[in-house]
Amino acid sequence: MGRRRRAVTAGIAVFATSLCVILAISLYGWTAPAGAAARPVYYANQVAVLLYHGFERPPDGPITVTRRQFDEHIRTLKAAGFQFVSAEQFRRWKRGQGSIPPNAVLLTIDDGMKEIHSVALPILKQHKVPAVAFVVYYRIDRDPNTVSGRAVRELVAGGVEVQSHTYDMHRRVIRQRDGADVAMVWVMDEAEIRADMARARQRHRELLGDEPDMLAYPYGAYTPAFVRAARAEGIRFAFTTKPGLVSRATPDMELPRFNTGVRGMTGKQVVDLLRRYAPAAPAPKPTKPSGYYVGGDLYRSKAEAQKAAQRFTRLTGYRMYVAPHPKYKPHYWVQTGRVASKARAAELARRWARLGIRYVVAASG
Repeated sequence: MGRRRRAVTAGIAVFATSLCVILAISLYGWTAPAGAAARPVYYANQVAVLLYHGFERPPDGPITVTRRQFDEHIRTLKAAGFQFVSAEQFRRWKRGQGSIPPNAVLLTIDDGMKEIHSVALPILKQHKVPAVAFVVYYRIDRDPNTVSGRAVRELVAGGVEVQSHTYDMHRRVIRQRDGADVAMVWVMDEAEIRADMARARQRHRELLGDEPDMLAYPYGAYTPAFVRAARAEGIRFAFTTKPGLVSRATPDMELPRFNTGVRGMTGKQVVDLLRRYAPAAPAPKPTKPSGYYVGGDLYRSKAEAQKAAQRFTRLTGYRMYVAPHPKYKPHYWVQTGRVASKARAAELARRWARLGIRYVVAASG
């Protein structure tokens, strides 16, 4: 008996709660949850690709960001309505096989420094942000400042896709013919570049079991020979250091990026940078005036203007009215009623110029 009474009581409570909800909606209307407000759209069907390099070290490096700074960038971008996409989303969209959200952002990190794993990865995982890390394969398990092979696999497991920054072309050399300090690509021929890209592909396969299809040009430098060699070795998307938004029409081997991994740069500055490159809203089309007024003279009081209107009505044969002066307020002037044709209004203004009724003004509505 007690169990039956509890069941009845519970049923009455559910009914009462449902009734209260129905009454609330009918009386006050449905209110969307707090986070459901429409976000601003700065751009659509385009991607802003962000570029980072070092994290925490070296502390005074011009392209080093702190742990706090990186976290603040991501928080500020999300709060402003930007939405992070993965490399796979980017690929499919660029090939015309998928869509992306408005204000799409792809986050990339160059050079493969070990702090990608120790500093950047925990922050990316915390905010559930995917990313792409471009690594120099020769340095892996050789350079103590570079991610290890184990760290590479942990990056991938944590949502950071690893791609190519060449095998060993991320170096600067002295060009013999002019003594200039240049990116290595400028002293390599196509066969040499292709050999490097082939070694990068092999090392990637050894580490991860597949092959890279994305490339970040070292120092942003590339040549037609570099593009051909990269394509021949399976690269389908290559990133520069030129700023700009990526659209489907952007050449796949010349994709721009925004350098946001700058020491001292704030999240607001990142947002402002992306917004500056967003396409401008189309200018509103000018509306054709619905008519024109012919008017003139300037009167300090309405009574004075009304006397003038009566006199002009007699002189012109047109009914004249008193209206606030369109420029010199709070004064008044005398004007005709609405004249449909601008040419007709101009003709009347010429005819009455000697009387002081000489101006043509477009009707505002």
